[in-house]
Amino acid sequence: MNIFKRFRINRVIRSFIISDLVLFSGWGMISPLFSIFVTGQVQGATLETVGVTTAIYWLVRSIAQMPLATALDRIKGEKDDFYTLIAGLVLVSISSFLYVFVKTVPQLYTVHAFQALAFAFYAPSWSGIFSRHIDKDKAAVTWSIEHAFLGAASGISGYFGSVIVANFGYQAVFIAASVLSLIAAVVIFLIPDIVFPRPKRKQALPEMRNHSVKTIQ
Repeated sequence: MNIFKRFRINRVIRSFIISDLVLFSGWGMISPLFSIFVTGQVQGATLETVGVTTAIYWLVRSIAQMPLATALDRIKGEKDDFYTLIAGLVLVSISSFLYVFVKTVPQLYTVHAFQALAFAFYAPSWSGIFSRHIDKDKAAVTWSIEHAFLGAASGISGYFGSVIVANFGYQAVFIAASVLSLIAAVVIFLIPDIVFPRPKRKQALPEMRNHSVKTIQ
């Protein structure tokens, strides 16, 4: 994208922003319609159920995220962050797909708690790697690009989410978000050699030639 070239954003940051863009394009289709889904599609659900669901999400995520982030900081290197991030994105994808089968309030609470745990894996690992790879003197513009992309993705996907639900139902949106979450994981998975550079090969020493004067027999 031209904006990355204009501000000379490095490849790792570009890939992370694109991954985040893909991920939240999927979840941006769900968020604006989630309360309507709960009250309209889940048996026995009320507006109070929506509030309890929100509370469960943030409590589970907050409780799980802090010790996980602390553990990631204690371990040297980025392999732990990288694999935690991949695992988080896969779990996020699964959580979106599970909403297809939600019919009752207990099922809703369980899947929403699972979603919170998935994002607890995703958030600190993504932020850790992203922060360490921001180019010097470009922190403000890098975070601005990230938030601008997410804002645009959420706004556009929110509209398309409503169109998809109106024509194909909520299940189509959950499946689409699940697929996009997996694509986001693939985008990250394709850059392990950038996050963990391969050791440079040692150059072979030049072959020593025999410069001694040959004796003529």
